[in-house]
Amino acid sequence: IVVAALGIIWAAGHRIFDPQPIEQVGLGLALSVGSSALNGLLAWVMFRAAKAHNSIALEADARHLVTDVWTSAGVVIGIALVSYTGWLWMDALVAIGVALNILKEGWHLIWGASQGLMDEAVEPEVMAQINTVLHDLSISHEEVGADHVHIVRFDHVMTRKAGQRRYVDLHMHMPADWTLGRAATLRANVEHALMKAVPGLRATIQLLPNDVEVHLDDPK
Repeated sequence: IVVAALGIIWAAGHRIFDPQPIEQVGLGLALSVGSSALNGLLAWVMFRAAKAHNSIALEADARHLVTDVWTSAGVVIGIALVSYTGWLWMDALVAIGVALNILKEGWHLIWGASQGLMDEAVEPEVMAQINTVLHDLSISHEEVGADHVHIVRFDHVMTRKAGQRRYVDLHMHMPADWTLGRAATLRANVEHALMKAVPGLRATIQLLPNDVEVHLDDPK
């Protein structure tokens, strides 16, 4: 679509200085409006599918259809302006405006696809869901003993995403006198809660006693 936009700008640039009368206006408008409505509906459906499946390919195809909608809208506006003013160069000027919008969409797609190849932190809303789950679990597993408090807590939470996959690594601290079986059961519950809140999430949880701290930035 970037190449198509550049082609439109090239052609429209020549038409500004050499305007030509518009032919078959009625048929052109009918085709533009009809195709715009169909492309708009299909793009809406594909955007929903792209969000549900976290697919940049589906989003790219949907944005391609949206550029067709904008192109059709530009055609209608251009023809209307030419018919109202009699200025033939207005058609080419609107075409350049539409092409610039297509260029913007193309750049957005290129940038989004390139970021999908890089490891980066998960989206802020996904991070908020993860923090909410961990906060709820840390409070719900608080146990008050005779002379001290046992509490399950989480720290060193790190996330990344690669393509469609999302990952979270964290430390889970718990009382040192818990059995391995009890600790493993709790970890499984935490993993299940995280994956339920964020479908497709892969969680790696390291178990540590409450009195052990890990210093990841320690040079030694």
